[in-house]
Amino acid sequence: MNSFITYLLHSSVMLVVLYAVYWLFLRKETFFLVNRIYLLLTVSLSLLLPLFEFRVLQHITPTSMTILLEAVTISPEKVGKAVTAHISGFEMVSMIYFAGLAIFLLRLIFKFVQIWIIVKRNKIIRKEGLNIVFVDRNFSPFSLFRLVFIRNEYIEDGRLSPVLAHEKVHIRQYHTFDLLLTEFVIILQWFNPVAWLLERSIKGIHEFLADDGVLKEGFGENEYHSLILSESMGLQINNLANNFNVLLIKNRIYMMTKARSATWAPVKVLFALPAILAVLFFFSQGSMNPVSAQEKTTKEVKKTTPAEKESKEVFTMVEDMPAYVGGQEAMMSFLAGNIKYPEAAMKKDIQGKVYVTFVVEADGSVTNVKVLRGIGSGCDEEAVRVVKMMPKWNPGKQAGKAVRVQYNLPIRFALDKDEKKTEKPAK
Repeated sequence: MNSFITYLLHSSVMLVVLYAVYWLFLRKETFFLVNRIYLLLTVSLSLLLPLFEFRVLQHITPTSMTILLEAVTISPEKVGKAVTAHISGFEMVSMIYFAGLAIFLLRLIFKFVQIWIIVKRNKIIRKEGLNIVFVDRNFSPFSLFRLVFIRNEYIEDGRLSPVLAHEKVHIRQYHTFDLLLTEFVIILQWFNPVAWLLERSIKGIHEFLADDGVLKEGFGENEYHSLILSESMGLQINNLANNFNVLLIKNRIYMMTKARSATWAPVKVLFALPAILAVLFFFSQGSMNPVSAQEKTTKEVKKTTPAEKESKEVFTMVEDMPAYVGGQEAMMSFLAGNIKYPEAAMKKDIQGKVYVTFVVEADGSVTNVKVLRGIGSGCDEEAVRVVKMMPKWNPGKQAGKAVRVQYNLPIRFALDKDEKKTEKPAK
């Protein structure tokens, strides 16, 4: 789960940065094919690059910062029930994310079902090299894969040819592929506003390319503008298809009449290179943060081999973080079910947080259990005793290899509400 969250965050950052380059430097240019390729590369790179490891810095200055686990509360009675009902903030966010993912996946399935129903209710006619579905409702013309959906009235009023020329461009250039790719990004990153902006930009470029193709076929510009204006009120069946009136009419007419961009303008895509390098550098810094075990002990006189040195490194952040078998809730249940509130602490009305640090070894075992800050009266010793009892974790991994990872765990000892509370400050 941790590796997926890391991938998702990296992918989102990459998408935002690369789309920002398009928005700042490319969106107003008329080299539509270059813009289309750039946006498709933006999607592809944001999905693929975070899957690979880029370690620009192999050795990072050791730091004492360590992952702080969620606090476990220990009270004299009814601890187990309270912990079982507990849902961590991370689990809540995960539930919301996957609920959203499911909703948008169902949304995509509904779009396909909607198209299928229209095809089943109407005939498919082969005309001018296209598979055409003539419909009765006031839909704006649209295409999906190799199907063109168009109203019957187009046969009668002579508007069929320019509309078919427009939709042929969508089909010939495989624009549906682009839309499916952006739909996948939206499902994966539904929380990211840039994913939605990207979809709109790609659809806009599709229309610019199709409009340009119609004019190159020899259709009159004024007549074609009139046709676009007449379709501005047509209904869109769904946003999965290439709808004839998908973009603001003003923008399409402006792009058709705008002077062509200079021949050197495509070199603006090179602005993306430093952006990509900056993001990869950011990824590499966050991918590895080892804390040398020798920083916490006396330096050894003898030299160690690279393998021995690696085995002693303790990481604070890795690609795949260690995970307690059964999840956070299971770990809290284990601790709450085994830690006993010391009688000496209860008699003295002592409560507070004991901060325990430990290392999850490469084999998943828990070692180096120590108290960072305690409250005394037996609470420190009890916390250490039970943490040492924890079963093996799923170990953390860096570059596919199991490594040692350090955690800090706050354990809060709390008395019942009706008892006197004189919380003792941590030592």
